[in-house]
Amino acid sequence: MNHQPDEGSIETAPPAGPERGSQALGLLWFAALAIVVVILLHQSLLTAKGLVPADAVLNWAPWNQTAPPSNRMLADQYRVFLPNHEFVHQHSNLPLWDPNLCCGKPNLACIQSALLFPINRLLSPLDPFAASGWAAFLKLTLAGWFTLLYLRLLGASPPAAFLAALAFSLSGFMIVWLGHPQVNAAMWLPLLLYLVEKSFRHPGGTAALRIWIGFAVAYAFMLLGGHPPTAIHLTIVTVLYFLFRLIAPIQIAASPQSPNGLMEHRRERPLLRAGLLAAAIAAGLLLAAPQILPYLEYYRLSSTPAASATLERWSSHLAPASLIHFLLPNVLGNPSSGFEDLPDLLGRPEPDNFNERTGYVAILPLFLAACAMTRRRCPWTRFYFFLAVGSLLVIFGVPPCRTLIRAMPILHDVNQTRLLLVVDFSLAVLAALGWDEIARTARRRKPLAVAAGFVALAAGALLWFWFLVAPKIHGLDSAHRAFLARQLAVLATGLILSFALAVSPPRWGRWLPTLVCLGWTACDLLWFAMGFNPSIPRDLYYPRTPAIDWLRKDDSLFRVFAGGFTLGPNTAEVFGLQDIRGSDYMTVRRYEEFITGRAGDFYFYRNVQTIPPSFPLLNAKYILAATAIPLPPRLFDLVYSNEVFIYRYKECRDRAFPVFDYEVEQNPATLLRRVTAGGFDPTRVLLLEDPPDPPQGRAPLPPAETTTAAVRVTSYRPDEVRIEAAMPRPGFLLLLDTYFPGWRASVNGQPARIQRADYNFRAVSLPAGRSAIVFAYRPESLRLGQFLCVATLLALAAAWFLPLKFNKHASRIAGHPAP
Repeated sequence: MNHQPDEGSIETAPPAGPERGSQALGLLWFAALAIVVVILLHQSLLTAKGLVPADAVLNWAPWNQTAPPSNRMLADQYRVFLPNHEFVHQHSNLPLWDPNLCCGKPNLACIQSALLFPINRLLSPLDPFAASGWAAFLKLTLAGWFTLLYLRLLGASPPAAFLAALAFSLSGFMIVWLGHPQVNAAMWLPLLLYLVEKSFRHPGGTAALRIWIGFAVAYAFMLLGGHPPTAIHLTIVTVLYFLFRLIAPIQIAASPQSPNGLMEHRRERPLLRAGLLAAAIAAGLLLAAPQILPYLEYYRLSSTPAASATLERWSSHLAPASLIHFLLPNVLGNPSSGFEDLPDLLGRPEPDNFNERTGYVAILPLFLAACAMTRRRCPWTRFYFFLAVGSLLVIFGVPPCRTLIRAMPILHDVNQTRLLLVVDFSLAVLAALGWDEIARTARRRKPLAVAAGFVALAAGALLWFWFLVAPKIHGLDSAHRAFLARQLAVLATGLILSFALAVSPPRWGRWLPTLVCLGWTACDLLWFAMGFNPSIPRDLYYPRTPAIDWLRKDDSLFRVFAGGFTLGPNTAEVFGLQDIRGSDYMTVRRYEEFITGRAGDFYFYRNVQTIPPSFPLLNAKYILAATAIPLPPRLFDLVYSNEVFIYRYKECRDRAFPVFDYEVEQNPATLLRRVTAGGFDPTRVLLLEDPPDPPQGRAPLPPAETTTAAVRVTSYRPDEVRIEAAMPRPGFLLLLDTYFPGWRASVNGQPARIQRADYNFRAVSLPAGRSAIVFAYRPESLRLGQFLCVATLLALAAAWFLPLKFNKHASRIAGHPAP
């Protein structure tokens, strides 16, 4: 007699048999998913192209090309991430400090570059151009494989689990943020949930402990992904899932491990389970401490808190009209395929950019998710339904969500539209549950009713959209109409297949409908994803120009400056040039104030138009301009004019020089006004915020004796600067590099105190005579992080192996074989 599941139960897959497939057949599903990803990324994997959008810089000077960029929405990649990865690749070790931007800034602590992310470390022998395709392949494939594992653990059939893996790994969120750190973190969500679920299905003991150790490692990898907002969202989802599993009375169907019947989760020892989750999260944080602690130190000294307050991220939300993009993702154009003028042509100015509004998971998974929602007995269906709906309410700013988010610490600084990740994953899981629900339903009345309702909703959305754009649509040319017609054809095919599924479910033994549904879903997602992340030939990847070669011939230590997007911010470091600008998500607050007089500009120095008043203190030797600009000939010489104009600053100071007089000014605001005021000469007086130790004499040298002082930079590397100085009497060495904790100095082999000087720079006291000065970046935050990481690794290794040895020893004493 067959057992009928009670309310609140879910059937898992029965023991593997010849029909459910052997282990080899199971591996075919993983291989099939990898093949789909290869098809998507074939140009970067199988040809000499790179999966990078760097061709967009060619529209700027000094390249001056007019060809449209392959995808303008991926600007963060070619402005920030790729230049940083190129800088790291150019050095054999991992630089902790980046001297090429903003007069120097922390490098490892810039968390969004994800320098310690396992995939980035694995591919570090390859240059960023060659590694880009393989990194994308690993991220999408692993995200799909983790989803497969999770759905199979829930009891989904292999085709259903494969469908969910497709829907999540190629979802809108994963595709549009593929080259960004968001996907680095997002790919671990299904694995984290898989390990939480597995912990509830294991009776305990050593194996259960190892599950939580695996969770800690996966959680650390997620943190190393480099996107704290996504890590916050995933942590919340994981905790909610844990609470759901802790509370919900769920019965698990019989398995080979429990052949006598149903194995029931009795909510035993909830405090112990909660403690294990908290310990695993804490262990993950400690494993990622070499990245987390330097980031927190940088965050504390950056302008990011002020920028977040200015942006009011808590208020970010999508317009209700964005819901249409779940059915027609490109209806208002696509930055990679074009037709981005559609919003203007249709009279629908789009308030949300393409990346922020796109959560497409294909049409058939949407229908199957709706089918899952009709199965009210399944607790997983209820959980993911409420998770998706709750996320959508926050994304669209439905009252009182925005008010609640604003009142929450940490969350009020997070862009909540990125919860589309949670929506996409929830829809993928619901699609798998819906697949199996429609396959096991004997009567066709309910699936047909769901299909009719789904088609009616889609038709209603299309009619509503048609009502909005009908007055303008007849004025479109044939190309725009064909672009819209192709999207409608994809939608119509998905709706037809939804009805076909309702009539003829894809049961085992009927492979044709299964293959048709899975094949069409793959085609649907590939149609959306193909080309969004462009592959370009290497000759379009930051090519050198005559102007760049001209600058590289100057072997002195100098910085450059450019207005607008000339040699756009961060691209200079691709060529080994140093720029006083720098576009990143974090900026040393003191440096931002030194340049602009204030802090809190999230886009600091991304598109600067004027020369800063602090220019004489920045060691800037050249100014680049796309066109000739009026500069005073007393101070500037035009030294190059071809594809770009280059002006030399005649009064450019050396990177390091001696100063013999000083003043103490403890008020930072007053100090800033003094150093940025016209006429301030940093060679005559050093402005300190604290008295030197020991106090120096303050009488300036006569001009004849001043000329006998000499300073020479003998070695300038990212994490170390070596200088030789000859001083006629005690004084100071001023290095025009940004002051930051973690820098250590020695003078003639003895530790020396580094003082913040002239508001932003570094100074050390020097004795009379010759001195050898070494500046070395050795941040204590990294040392502490490394210690915590190693200690945690040892503790986890002990927890992994010692219980096993203890069990074997106890078994020998008892005279029983060890398990």
